[in-house]
Amino acid sequence: MRDSVGVHHVEPLTFTNALLSWKFALWWDLLIAVIGACYAVGVVRRNRRNPDDPWPAHRSWLFASGLLSWVVAMNSFVGVYSHALFTMHMVQHLMLIMVVPALLVYGKPLQLYGELDPSGRRERLLRGRTVALLTHPAWTMVLYSVVLVATHLTPFMQVMLLNPWLHHAESALYLVTGYLTFLPLLGTEPTRWQHFPYPLRVFSAMMGMGPDTGIGVILMMADDPLFPAYFDMRDWWLDDGTLTVLADQRLGGGIMWFFGDAIMALFALILVKQWIRSKGPEAGFGNWLESARRSALAGTYEDTDEPEVRNLRASENVDEDERARQAYNAMLARLAQQERHGEDR
Repeated sequence: MRDSVGVHHVEPLTFTNALLSWKFALWWDLLIAVIGACYAVGVVRRNRRNPDDPWPAHRSWLFASGLLSWVVAMNSFVGVYSHALFTMHMVQHLMLIMVVPALLVYGKPLQLYGELDPSGRRERLLRGRTVALLTHPAWTMVLYSVVLVATHLTPFMQVMLLNPWLHHAESALYLVTGYLTFLPLLGTEPTRWQHFPYPLRVFSAMMGMGPDTGIGVILMMADDPLFPAYFDMRDWWLDDGTLTVLADQRLGGGIMWFFGDAIMALFALILVKQWIRSKGPEAGFGNWLESARRSALAGTYEDTDEPEVRNLRASENVDEDERARQAYNAMLARLAQQERHGEDR
């Protein structure tokens, strides 16, 4: 296995080596630079169109922090040692699936570019059925759980260690999964889940702790290494007797359990704070259920060419339902009144 995999010639991880160990992840850095440039151009264009109402600076800072975290995850010692130490792999994993996507979501790039489209086509696309299905909160939580299990409790990790190119595919999978998960959970982007109720958001964040806890405990409690390819990843496992493959695996499991749950708990606290301050339809269930019903009715007419026709027909359908409900309630009131009169006689 040593001949097929090859030893990673990195020095034992120390504080000094951590500071000095940097690499250029060329393709990732180019992608990050393009995304950052597109966001910056969008902010400039938006501020030129609305000089009296500039794009919030804190949104730009949050988005930039997400990109910076992405750079650190791929270029710093986290990226250098991610294929050599399971603990560093786990740190990188938490950054790519939680920290980076959450900060990007808080930057509201979809809203930014939606405001730059006066025709409204981008917003209609974001509110369409395809995006609604991809970002459905129930589906994204299932996706989050499945990805974590599939990449840590199946032979995938062993195969990834033997085929380093899969590490890049795994990183992309974490980023996409994290963004889809946190978009309806943390964001207020112009999608159908823009007013997803805060009570359900908090509940979803708490449920998100389950996969991190379960997988972390399994990794910590395992009696044998689950990924034997780590034995041949480097040549300094037992130099000083302080680190073994099993110890590395258990420490990585502890990182996943503690820090994964801690990050989700932090998001839950932020959501609770936003819930307390919120006065919109997302503050409770009633308005959201009504808006969901209206969205469903509006979606019935998505195939119509003119948006005005879709909105008019959906509105007429909603009004007709409302009139029918009022008539039904009035009938029940009349029947109850007649019954009382009968009893009086």
